Amino acid sequence: MATYRMRYFFDFGCQCLWSANEAANERFGYAIEMSQLPLPKLTVDRVNEVADWYMKSLNCAYAPDPGPWRQPECDRFNEIARELLDEIRKELGPDFEVVNEQVPMVEDPDLDAYLADPKGFRRKT
Repeated sequence: MATYRMRYFFDFGCQCLWSANEAANERFGYAIEMSQLPLPKLTVDRVNEVADWYMKSLNCAYAPDPGPWRQPECDRFNEIARELLDEIRKELGPDFEVVNEQVPMVEDPDLDAYLADPKGFRRKT
């Protein structure tokens, strides 16, 4: 059984690993800074690139409104996020369990309505 259990998901303004057991929290804190882990710099850099990319899915004008990503970009992000998770798991080794909690990105169904009239946009209830 792994010593350190972690949750994997991206969140706005953060990286992607979160402590999921007491051992991980005591050693790394809740929001895990990638530089604390035994990962190559290339992987840490890749995590930062994917986290920056994830930030671009947010509607910066008003976060609850639809983000700018169409489904093909969501699909690319989902694929890269899965590949990155596999890489992190492999590089951390058996002392670490990394649980995938990343919700797949999907195009917002209201994106076309938002783009047609951003100022007058209201979500359908």
